Amino acid sequence: MGGAFTATANDETAIYSNPAGLSATRNPASKKKISDFKFPDFEIGANNLMLGYLNPNPVNLGTNMIKSAASSRGNQSYLLLQSFPEIIFGGKFAPTFLIGVPIRSENKIAFLDSANPNNAYAVSTTTATFALGIANVSKRGGFRYGISIRPNYRIDYFNKTMDTSKISTTQDLTNEVTKNGTETLSVGVDAGIMITAADYWFPTLGLSVRNIPTGCIKTYVNPITQNTENVCGALRQGGSDSSPNSSKIDPTEVRVGVSLTPRGRISKSKVNLKLAVDVYPIPVEIDGNSYGGKDVDTTRLIHAGAELYFGNVLIQQGFSLRGGYMEGGATWGVSVDAGIFSIDYSSYVINDTLPVTGSTTTTAFVERRHLLGLSCHW
Repeated sequence: MGGAFTATANDETAIYSNPAGLSATRNPASKKKISDFKFPDFEIGANNLMLGYLNPNPVNLGTNMIKSAASSRGNQSYLLLQSFPEIIFGGKFAPTFLIGVPIRSENKIAFLDSANPNNAYAVSTTTATFALGIANVSKRGGFRYGISIRPNYRIDYFNKTMDTSKISTTQDLTNEVTKNGTETLSVGVDAGIMITAADYWFPTLGLSVRNIPTGCIKTYVNPITQNTENVCGALRQGGSDSSPNSSKIDPTEVRVGVSLTPRGRISKSKVNLKLAVDVYPIPVEIDGNSYGGKDVDTTRLIHAGAELYFGNVLIQQGFSLRGGYMEGGATWGVSVDAGIFSIDYSSYVINDTLPVTGSTTTTAFVERRHLLGLSCHW
């Protein structure tokens, strides 16, 4: 879907895109108290370089990441591990509640210094969150609103000269990150609304604000220009001026989206085509403080997507195909529900940077990443 979920969110990930979408995860007229209990849930992601080094044994993931980066010096190896067990519940014609424990670990390694072949550029960010979401919908279903609260713990590791000769196991890598990483705490608060005109044949408008600001910092390094800026958002406790951006603040992000869902039939099956376009992060500047993206190329602001699925127009069931556009490139994916099991695959592009050895500048590049998930819904 190209990340275009501001006006389409209808599952647990709504707490990150638009909390109002939590109200679409269940039928408000149902007497069923618990609409979804997801456990276990696991997703693994990688870029093209790391794909060939993935194997079922998690003990080898860290060392294989180093091996993959060493096999193509000058390029980064990327590994993502995440999980989101949750429970969604609520009463008849009552608000919808979500309680979940999302965990996300994003890791990058690249060998960039030919003069020191054992030294690697390494970045790791792991965030563990306790998520609470509350959403409701009007009686006619035309207006949805919600809020999410996310107390979270994060450990950030950033090292341009990590000595890989001292790392022989994945546990060694984990110990290095844990020992020398920066630990921070924060509470993120998000809010959003969705407005639907009469029916899903008509447009749905979504608006959300991620990381409602609790303060501002003057030491945020713009990842695009490398300039230091004043940025506002959810402040993090435990970092310092020299810490990575992700240890200082989670910037406020304003999102706007629109969607509509034409539908029909193939034989006896209901078919839906969800179309969506988002714009984010919208640049907002007040009194010299940035409350969103700054110096972001227009192509990176636009997120668009389409999803073809069957059954209930509100919730994808059985099988769906997705395609989209984000970060200047194409995305695609597929979801399959089989009983209590769900399998999801997606492929997308990301704009990223790598430092230039011996310089304060960075090199920008675009890479394709892949994400595979497996979960059980009870």
